[in-house]
Amino acid sequence: MVSVPVAELYHSLKESLKLKLVTPEIPLHGKIKSSEIHRPGLAFAGYYDYFAFDSVQILGTTEVSYLKQQGPARREEAFQKFFGFKIPCIILSKNQMVPGLIEHATRAKIPVFRSPLRTTTLIGRITIFIEDELAPKSTVHGTLLDVYGVGTLLLGKSGVGKSETALELVQRGQRLVADDIVEIKRTSDDILMGYSSKVIRHHMEIRGLGIIDMMSLFGVGAVRNQKRILMAVTLEKWNPEVEYERSGLVENNTAFLGVTLPHIVIPVIPGRNIPVLVEVAALNQRLKRMGIHAANRFNEDIIRQMAEKDKAD
Repeated sequence: MVSVPVAELYHSLKESLKLKLVTPEIPLHGKIKSSEIHRPGLAFAGYYDYFAFDSVQILGTTEVSYLKQQGPARREEAFQKFFGFKIPCIILSKNQMVPGLIEHATRAKIPVFRSPLRTTTLIGRITIFIEDELAPKSTVHGTLLDVYGVGTLLLGKSGVGKSETALELVQRGQRLVADDIVEIKRTSDDILMGYSSKVIRHHMEIRGLGIIDMMSLFGVGAVRNQKRILMAVTLEKWNPEVEYERSGLVENNTAFLGVTLPHIVIPVIPGRNIPVLVEVAALNQRLKRMGIHAANRFNEDIIRQMAEKDKAD
């Protein structure tokens, strides 16, 4: 099962959330298995039927005030049951503290953090981080570009010219996201985000030239760290026995991580300007997303003209 280490949460967000580890002797070995952030007010009151113990537990003003109003005996009883669960970590908002909490957390080996931020701010930022980390992921061999605002994933066999096409596209003003290895993450039911590996980010491998730094060569405006993928384009060597799409009336699709994308196959042959074809494909995809389908409109015009001619005859 996919999970997020508590250590990763802490090291990634400690600056933005101003997190302070108040139990430094406890190792951050816990795993966060749910993006749901839980406020355990009902649990402290004794209701555990839907206790999301595998989530980050945030104690806001409501929970802290309730516990402080309880007598030592009642608070001890609440802590005994609460810390009997394998909780990944606890975060207290507004730098609050509850008597006896640290002692019980230390015995249960559950790390406790404090933050000066408000509870709603903590929940929002932590939820975004965990959902991003828990999102389904995959990697593909290809090149991802931002072509006129359309995230375009170039696919094809090694040596077909993906990187060279991408290089020409960047020279024409488009932006590189990832070359060779594209990391894909499904951030919602129908959204795919593409990234580059941090090791090779903003770099390309061009046969005969080697590794080149695209940002240093073409400037910061020539690269992006991420982009939503809206279209896949496969480059393949021209096969005279294959009937390639010519009218545009038949739309092909492909899928990654369960999300369907429009898929175009462009045959590569000497003399064809592949970068220009990719740009036109991206612009055409933008039109389709705006409800303008050129091939369908052209087909409807022809049918209408034929009908009018038949009436005239």
